[in-house]
Amino acid sequence: MASTLNTLQRPGLTDQISREELYRRFGDASLTVVDVLPKEAYNGGHIPGAINLPLAELAARAQEVLPNRTIEIAVYCASFT
Repeated sequence: MASTLNTLQRPGLTDQISREELYRRFGDASLTVVDVLPKEAYNGGHIPGAINLPLAELAARAQEVLPNRTIEIAVYCASFT
């Protein structure tokens, strides 16, 4: 799991967006929102329309859950950043 997270955080591979930017882009078909928290946390509350793909399953299930490689993906968790 740590290697997956390190891969996602490589400079040039990802950008950060603010909550305001995410809110502004709600309904944008070119953006998919992914919640990487465990299913129990997702079931307890999540951003409306977010897809649950727990970090522990990310590498194994990403192509299945996110088959369209042309869209932007916003990933979030319980972090304050």
